[in-house]
Amino acid sequence: MNMNKTILALLVLSLSGCTTPAAVSQFCASASATLAASQPVFEDLKQSCLREVNSRVEFGSFTRPLEDDAACTAIGKQSEGAAAAAKILADYFRAINSLASFGTAKAGSDAESLLTKTSGAVGASSAAQTALGSIAKFLVTAATSGYQQRALAKDLPQVSRNISDVTAALVTIVQNDYSGQLLKSEEQKLTIRYKDFARGKSPDVVLMLDARWQVEEQAIAQRRASARSLVTGLQALSKGFAELAANSRSLKGAEVPGLLAPYVSQLETLIPQIQKAF
Repeated sequence: MNMNKTILALLVLSLSGCTTPAAVSQFCASASATLAASQPVFEDLKQSCLREVNSRVEFGSFTRPLEDDAACTAIGKQSEGAAAAAKILADYFRAINSLASFGTAKAGSDAESLLTKTSGAVGASSAAQTALGSIAKFLVTAATSGYQQRALAKDLPQVSRNISDVTAALVTIVQNDYSGQLLKSEEQKLTIRYKDFARGKSPDVVLMLDARWQVEEQAIAQRRASARSLVTGLQALSKGFAELAANSRSLKGAEVPGLLAPYVSQLETLIPQIQKAF
C-alpha cells in the first residue's frame, strides 16, 4: 500500500465521523509506543557483540569488560541505524496522532539527522531508505510549519512509499541479525566458555558455574523473547495501518474503531513484553 494513499485514507476517515479521530489517534499512539519500546532491542545489537567479545576473556583474569571493540564497529552502525529508523517511524505516528487529536500535525525536528544514520541498517539504495527519506521530508516540513487537516490532501501525497518497507527491514534485522545470528552466537560462546572453565574443577565449583551459566542463559532467552514480541508488534502496526487505508472507501466512520481496536489491544499487550528483557 503506497503511503500517500494511506495518509489520504487517514484524512478521509478523520473527517467522516466524530469517533474516527479518537480511534486513529489511539492506534497511532500505540504504534508510536511500540516503536519507542524497540529502542533498547536495537541498541542491544552492539551490546550482544560486545558480550560475545568479552566472553573470550578467561575467568579470573580480573579484566574490565570492553565497552568498544573493532569487531563490533559495523554492528554498532547497524544498531544505531535501526534505532534511528524506528525513531523516524515513531515520530511519523506521533505526527498523525497529533493530526487526529488536534487537527494539526506537529513533529520533531531531528528527522534529517536521524536519516543520515539509517542507511547503516537498511542499506543506502533500499526501498526502506527511500521510504524513510520521504517520511523525514514530511516530518521536517511538519516541524517548521505544521500540517492541518485541510492541507493534507494537497501536501502529504508527496510522501511516496509504503510504511511496510521500513517495518519489513526492521523485522529482518531483529529476526535474522539480532536473534538469528548475534544472540545465537553469544549463547554458543557463553556455553563454551563455562564448559571449558568447568573442565577438571571440583563438583562444588562446577555447580557454582552452572548456576551462573543458568542466569546468563536466562537473560539471553529473555532478550530473544523480547525480540519475538517486537517482530510481532512491527508486523501488527504495519498490517493495521495498511488495513485502514485499504478499507478507507468502504468503511463508515463508526466502523473504524472496530477495525483498529484489535491492533491497539495487541500492541498494548506486546509493549511490556518487548520491554521485559531490558
